[in-house]
Amino acid sequence: MLAIEERFKYVGTAEKYLDAAKAAMNFINTRKRTDEEGIYWTLADAAAGKPSYYDEICVYAGASGIICFLLSLYEDTQDAAYLDEAKEAGCYLEYRWRKRRELKRNFSPYAFSTGWGGASFALLQMYLVTKDEHYRALVEEILDQAVRDAIPVKEGEGYYWSTYPGIVGTAGTILVILNAAEKLGREDWKEFAVKAGRYFLTRGRDMGNGMICYTGVDPTYFGAGKDYIDPNFPMGTGGIGFLMLKLYEVSGKKEFLDAVKGVPEYMDTVAVKMRAGKLLPHALPDRPDLFYLGYCHGPAGTNRFYYELYKFSGDAKYRHEIEELVKGLEATGAPEKRSAGYWNTENICCGTAGLLNMYLGLWAAFGEEHDLEYARRCAKVLMDTAVFEDGADGGQASWKFALDRVAPERLSTPIGFLDGAAGIGSVLLQMARAERGDFHTVRAVDDPFPERKLEK
Repeated sequence: MLAIEERFKYVGTAEKYLDAAKAAMNFINTRKRTDEEGIYWTLADAAAGKPSYYDEICVYAGASGIICFLLSLYEDTQDAAYLDEAKEAGCYLEYRWRKRRELKRNFSPYAFSTGWGGASFALLQMYLVTKDEHYRALVEEILDQAVRDAIPVKEGEGYYWSTYPGIVGTAGTILVILNAAEKLGREDWKEFAVKAGRYFLTRGRDMGNGMICYTGVDPTYFGAGKDYIDPNFPMGTGGIGFLMLKLYEVSGKKEFLDAVKGVPEYMDTVAVKMRAGKLLPHALPDRPDLFYLGYCHGPAGTNRFYYELYKFSGDAKYRHEIEELVKGLEATGAPEKRSAGYWNTENICCGTAGLLNMYLGLWAAFGEEHDLEYARRCAKVLMDTAVFEDGADGGQASWKFALDRVAPERLSTPIGFLDGAAGIGSVLLQMARAERGDFHTVRAVDDPFPERKLEK
């Protein structure tokens, strides 16, 4: 790993990070709307200037992700107001599911990030915290319907939900079902997820010499042709490889393991050497010289695939792959220096919060001081870029940045888990727990890093 420069060393306090997270929630609540069916948060600011934006129920930008943040705040503060607010938002999810199920922009109606799959994940967290059987029943209702709505492959095996195969779409829905099956003891869901996953067994693209890649999105989303390849995560090859590993782990069926063979080899051949380490391009053949750094298309996401490979196999070469991507990321000057693939954005999806989540995950897995120090540097960037203001309910913290790389002049203050303040607040809570020696977190369905720091 690269040496840590003394001038970048930074240690915040758990109290400051917790205060910033609470202030983030105070800001989020400036967007809160209340009606007889519960509460939700308006996404008008993030949606400004866009032809469409994600739905108010979703994990990415709306209530489902904010519920997860509220539950983390409740755990750390034991302030019942956070739990009460999460319950009210849960009422809104139930109302929407029963009365107004149609969604705005989404990659799939049951997507984890943008659809009802993510809502079921948030409601599952509500059940695990409160033990209220009503939430369990609602999770089961949503996912039973997802199973019924799955589309069988016309020629071949498997099921799908949309034209987006990757973790943003069908693969993410399967991960949601697998996660809920484990938590709720639903063997039938696990069996269905394994059946559905056979959809991917014929979708690999032979790249020669035993190498394989997968397409995780409809290429028209990026205005690309049929030859479009995303080697990364969650929209591309790394994300689908991650699902194949998960399906092998729960089923023992060798065909899923075979579907991963050749994936890391392909990723290695298209990786580009940096001053140190390497990075994977955003997209091929369209953008071979653009390197995103965050969760979406960057090492903060793609290292989830490599860590799952490492966990599964114990092979040190996959830890080496993780280290190479981390070195490549750091060679750009991140987190302090911006680049084309790490523009003025701070969220989990594309920005600094996603890097912080990765570094704390690596630290939890391997215990390396290097990763903790870089996590602290990411936290400092987030604290420095926060806009702290006074509000009616106490201090507020917001982050103003460009959601889209191609529109750096269009600034907004998004509030969601993947697009904005809820996710930033959540990773600052992780940082607070790390600093007080009690690191733990709830992982997303596509995040394989330890929930607690592993003992060496």
